[in-house]
Amino acid sequence: MYFMNKIKQDALYLLDEPENSLSPDKQMELTSFLLDSARFYNCQFIIATHSPFVLALKGAKIYDFDANPVEVKHWTELDGVRTFFNFFEQHREEFM
Repeated sequence: MYFMNKIKQDALYLLDEPENSLSPDKQMELTSFLLDSARFYNCQFIIATHSPFVLALKGAKIYDFDANPVEVKHWTELDGVRTFFNFFEQHREEFM
């Protein structure tokens, strides 16, 4: 709701961990809102995040600041996302 009330057309936004304190469902809502804002309001976003939901935004250009030198990567190549993936893979049978 906060973001919906603040968004302006043709604007650039700098967001630092906007997913902080949001549930996974709300993080997915946020990503939909960001995509819609970019598409319909012509907004641009620079986002610092560790959220796989935000990192998976379609069309995002992701800079891995943990790499030396900094590299552009696909979200599935990031160490933090791979950690989540490996954790769920190790516990796959518990989801069945």
